[in-house]
Amino acid sequence: PSSVGTSASQGKAIGFTLKEQIFIERGEIAGLANEMPPKVSMRMRVSLFWLGNRPLLKGKQYLLKLGTARVKIQVEEIIQVINAAEVTIDAEKEQIDLHDVAECVLSTQRSLAFDLTETLADTSRFVIVDEYEICGGGIILESLPDSQMKMREEKQLRDLKWIKSGVSS
Repeated sequence: PSSVGTSASQGKAIGFTLKEQIFIERGEIAGLANEMPPKVSMRMRVSLFWLGNRPLLKGKQYLLKLGTARVKIQVEEIIQVINAAEVTIDAEKEQIDLHDVAECVLSTQRSLAFDLTETLADTSRFVIVDEYEICGGGIILESLPDSQMKMREEKQLRDLKWIKSGVSS
């Protein structure tokens, strides 16, 4: 039996109706108007750990899962790698090996909504899949500028304020 209520708790599936119809894709995040909105970007600085037998390589395509979102990613830059066995830091390493912890820049195939780990940890955690196997995971530390940033800002401004068009009635 279905029940109508005004609250929900963690782990419960809920549904709600908006006054205005909008298109929502899998993995998008809703928030209250009076709360800080999530970040949206195609680039992010992350801290990750690698458990895959094959190394994590720059330029190779992987699948990132964050909540219900699924997006293809590539490692754009490896900032530094910590070898957990020897507890050494390597800023020159070009791949991330089994049991390494690394700080990297990831590029996604499409825009992804997320929070930073310092703001809301649950929607900043992700796993990385390599050939159908979960091989790593991590947290998002920073949202970085991307090629679609200006377009998203303009769209958000159009959603909030009416902008006069050059097209006559």
